Amino acid sequence: MPELPEVEIISNFLFDKIKNKQISDVTVNNWNLRVPITQNIDDVIKGKVINNIKRRGKYIIWHIDNDIVVTVHLGMSGKLIYAKGEQAQNKHDHVIFSFSDNTSIIFNDPRKFGLVIILNKEQEVNFFNDFGIEPFTDEFNGDYLQKLLKSKTVNIKSALMNNKLIVGIGNIYASESLFRARISPLRSAQDLTYKECEKLATEIKNTLSDAIIAGGSTLKDYAQPSGSVGYFQNSFYVYGKVQKPCKICNNTITLIRQNGRSTYFCNACQN
Repeated sequence: MPELPEVEIISNFLFDKIKNKQISDVTVNNWNLRVPITQNIDDVIKGKVINNIKRRGKYIIWHIDNDIVVTVHLGMSGKLIYAKGEQAQNKHDHVIFSFSDNTSIIFNDPRKFGLVIILNKEQEVNFFNDFGIEPFTDEFNGDYLQKLLKSKTVNIKSALMNNKLIVGIGNIYASESLFRARISPLRSAQDLTYKECEKLATEIKNTLSDAIIAGGSTLKDYAQPSGSVGYFQNSFYVYGKVQKPCKICNNTITLIRQNGRSTYFCNACQN
């Protein structure tokens, strides 16, 4: 599943390519995704202009005329593909947004866990009401993180992946951030000291920033709308490195399961 860096990259790409463009047509080939696509999507947004594009958590949000909000989530395997001219349609091209300059954005999702819905301004506020803090904000620091975690008895990795606490941090970047901060994923979230929270908040921001600069992590499905892949996976310290030597201490990387998810860490470096 694309995490915050990948969604940020896609949002920035779309901002550059389709902001201020007029939607000339919307073709829906499959209405039945994880959440059914808004039934009258073509009638609602055809002829409207895209005024802004932003990211919230792992969602891509298009603000268009008349306070209409196109909300997209890529699920496990979804992609947004930028195309010029006529394109042969692929099996999993579920929604095609066409623009007046003969370009298009194609929502492709083999596993159909994605989401494309239309909201108004009030619905947008309600939809994201329970979302946690964005990691790149100035407010997200050691002090904030310690206050956030002080009553959380779950392990720290699970806390980082809780969208109601902090948005956008999935399995990859939780593992990598904890390694960089030298904190074991087995630790109880409420037991972290202020200095550890300060270090972790910094390393979360650094890890996410480094991933964005590297174009994201391409392990299987992720690609930018242009078709380019990311290469941050080449810089992983622990994720996917089970039984390989730690880059710092040469200890063997450990793999365990936490809440049904794979967790990679170094027993020697992280405590």
